[in-house]
Amino acid sequence: MDSDQAVFELDLYGFTVLPSVIAESEAAALSRTLDEADERIGIEYVYDNAYARSVPCAPALSDGFMALVDHPAVLAVLERVMGPQIVLGSMNARIIRPGDPAQGLHSDIPHVHRRVIGSPVMLQAVWMLDGFTVEKGATVIVPGSHRHPESYPPEGRATPHAVQPTGPAGSVMIFNGQCWHGGGANASGERRRAVFGHYRLDAWMRLQTDHALYVDEPRWARMSQRQRELLRMTHGQGQKNAADYYADQMHAKRYD
Repeated sequence: MDSDQAVFELDLYGFTVLPSVIAESEAAALSRTLDEADERIGIEYVYDNAYARSVPCAPALSDGFMALVDHPAVLAVLERVMGPQIVLGSMNARIIRPGDPAQGLHSDIPHVHRRVIGSPVMLQAVWMLDGFTVEKGATVIVPGSHRHPESYPPEGRATPHAVQPTGPAGSVMIFNGQCWHGGGANASGERRRAVFGHYRLDAWMRLQTDHALYVDEPRWARMSQRQRELLRMTHGQGQKNAADYYADQMHAKRYD
């Protein structure tokens, strides 16, 4: 899909799917790395009456995951919509196991920050490490809900036109964080693995995950300059949270 079509769909529906951004073999290799990490550092994730396995800061797990941070096919769409000043608030993994229930519909943007018109404050890039199907619990999303002023469906109102976008392993769903969405129930016999990248509008927005707590010096040395900017790590590993934008950092990166 070209970026023009993706941007059109994001504006109209609040989401778009980029099919097969990486090869299925590459997605499978990332899945194996994620499974190994889950055994070591995975935690139980509970939100809105649903639960799953979660692994924090996927870019710290391998160079393969780090390459997703500034993948050109995805970054081109993100920057078209929000501009080059975006930062990566977090990129964590979610593993939905067989039998895990559906999550309630919600928005990632609280009422006070919602924009009914204009550029969104956050876009979510969902990397489908496994193929997303309805049976496996593909993310449920309500088209057009990014234009509603509330962060949750109003009490007493149904959402009969919610959809579950699907795609083969290696695809990416990008959606406006204002959209009502939730993880689907996994009715299959297999795990559904995905990585969620929260890209936020500007440096003043708080990080959800402080990447400097996870990324070590050797991996920092291999990062591209754009990756360092997105993770707010242009001043190196081990700097304090959001160090690139504190006033006492005299050489901080600034955007016009």
